Amino acid sequence: MTANRIGGRSGIAPGDSGVSLDERVDELLNSTSRTPMHPDDNDRPLVDWIADRSGRIFGLRITPTTKGDLVDATALSIRQGRQLIIVGQNMHGLYTALTNDAFHALQELPQSLVHIDGFPIVYFAWLHGLRRTRMAHRTGVHDWLPDYVRAASANRWRIYCLGSGADVNARAMQKLARIAPGAALEGRNGFFDTTRDGAENRAVLDDIAAFDPHIVLVGMGMGRQEKWILDNRGALAERCIITVGACLEYMAGEMRISPRWFGPFGLEALWRLVTRPRRYAHRYLVEPWLLLALLVRSRRSHGGGR
Repeated sequence: MTANRIGGRSGIAPGDSGVSLDERVDELLNSTSRTPMHPDDNDRPLVDWIADRSGRIFGLRITPTTKGDLVDATALSIRQGRQLIIVGQNMHGLYTALTNDAFHALQELPQSLVHIDGFPIVYFAWLHGLRRTRMAHRTGVHDWLPDYVRAASANRWRIYCLGSGADVNARAMQKLARIAPGAALEGRNGFFDTTRDGAENRAVLDDIAAFDPHIVLVGMGMGRQEKWILDNRGALAERCIITVGACLEYMAGEMRISPRWFGPFGLEALWRLVTRPRRYAHRYLVEPWLLLALLVRSRRSHGGGR
């Protein structure tokens, strides 16, 4: 299995803080909103930082965070040498969490930060009493990944991209390299036997370990990518692991991304349905009704409580 590489191996090792890390990130993202950090946040355990920002909707965890917060969490993870798992929650994620045990189990890990990846989740947060949640906490991967990669480049955080086909993976990394010149990137396709103790899976883990990244982007489709992370989180050690779904395909130009102003108005689903009807028809036309039935059944089973 051949890996794609862009940039060099120079940089700090996972767990090291680098020089003036926070100052460089703040300078780079000075226009990006953040949740104000407590003076003691830098010394607090990462899992406490996540827990303080988390709440529940329909019994499922969410962690309302801005684009800047995601960079702060990564910096904290690297500084403390603690594993961080960043996963997204949207309508499809709600349905998957209620029907897929591995997906739900990953979101419940204390080191998992469940960011909001769809505007309906913001409204659900309000309905469940999470009043501090605002539209800035809707952090779709397509919106924050470019700034995130720029921050990674500025701080010499190495990134490994796992997912999509080999050609798509290579083109996605080339796009990221243009966004953040000097970024150290390596990756490979996501089509391999993910059996935990299988030879192909071990080869992927060995390749990741050899590159020694601070950040691993995993884009293997919702459900499959979460199961892979859950199975291999021990081998991935003190890294920041991020689920990115089909984002690599969008980065590579394999799929057309919607105009970014569609997101706040909830029109991205319509765009995907129109441009890729065979891929998304079930997700957007059938799955919401299945989700509604699951939520009604769950509410009844809990005596009408939230």
